[in-house]
Amino acid sequence: MRRARALFVYALGSLARRGRRSVALALGVALALGLYASALLLADALRAVYRGTLEVAPDLTVQRLVAGRPALIAADALGELEALPGVRSVRPRLWGYLFVEAIEANVVVVAVPSDAPDLRPALAAGSAELRAPAEGPAPALLGSAIAARLALAPGDGLALPDATGELMLLRVAGMLERATASHAADTVLVAETTARRLLGVPAGEVTDLAITLAAPEEAPVIAAEVARRLPMSRVIDRVALERSYALTFDGRAGLVAALFLPMLAALLLMAWDRFSGLGESERREIGVLKAVGWGTSDVLTARLVESLAVTLGGVLLGLLFAYGYVFLLGAPGLQGALFGWSTLSPALRLAPSTSLAQLATLAGLVAGPLVAVALVPAWRAAMLDPDEVLRGG
Repeated sequence: MRRARALFVYALGSLARRGRRSVALALGVALALGLYASALLLADALRAVYRGTLEVAPDLTVQRLVAGRPALIAADALGELEALPGVRSVRPRLWGYLFVEAIEANVVVVAVPSDAPDLRPALAAGSAELRAPAEGPAPALLGSAIAARLALAPGDGLALPDATGELMLLRVAGMLERATASHAADTVLVAETTARRLLGVPAGEVTDLAITLAAPEEAPVIAAEVARRLPMSRVIDRVALERSYALTFDGRAGLVAALFLPMLAALLLMAWDRFSGLGESERREIGVLKAVGWGTSDVLTARLVESLAVTLGGVLLGLLFAYGYVFLLGAPGLQGALFGWSTLSPALRLAPSTSLAQLATLAGLVAGPLVAVALVPAWRAAMLDPDEVLRGG
């Protein structure tokens, strides 16, 4: 026990004597690991957000294709699909994109059916009443990004261009909570009649059909049957959509991580220069230790403790940096690279979803090579004859 404590005290004293170099290396480890950990934490957090979003998505979505592009579908196809075995319900959906010149971005106009669930729990302010009055502007609910970009509040007016190019005045009835930002940040919720005028969709036609299944695991079979009955259609499976999101975030996170490879390589070169280039004073120090009775294993143990203290200190600092950067600051700059570029980007509430095993693996991949390059030159110096080292041989 006394021997181990002496080795530990010597290693810490050695770090103090070479404080500037040790601090520089620890900060280099913290920066490299922090950037890699930020990409990992952000990608996992975004995946968790969209998994939660897709939990309320329909099991199947049916779109009509014309010339390979989505087109309007007749609402009377509803009855044919409802008769399929395993189909619990089929719901027509009316939505579309509208370009707003004032913000130079598209907004998503969504029609809220009369039998939709109560929207009041999703409101941050205002009323959820969307029934169009006999006279005056029609009410609308705005997503958080639109409201923030246009500085709108309940009771304000909003002019949007309709399908004919004329401006249609809407009254902001309410604002959606930021918790809905992942899927409604750029959304304008209106009544069906208002949506048809804005989007130019005639009566009897809708954007797509949302199918809810009694047994979601039967989705591939029912999707094949829907495609057979509606030849000019595309059926989107929610499970396939989840895989697409996962692959998208994996690919973007991998690309961002690859951009940090030169930094990691520079860190390893710096560490090799720091540890392999033992100065004359360090060699003499090892020679003195050998002369007073230290063995090769003692020298290597002290060197290992020294390198572990520097590396683990940098690892801990890097993980703290990554956590604060992602979950406290919202990952400015990096979020755009992983989430995508949009004029109306949602302000997401990210929560940690990365396992400790993933973080430990990442820390090991960075710290392992640094510890290894510290032991090799120490072992070579410890194998020299003490008399030869002290004489400057």
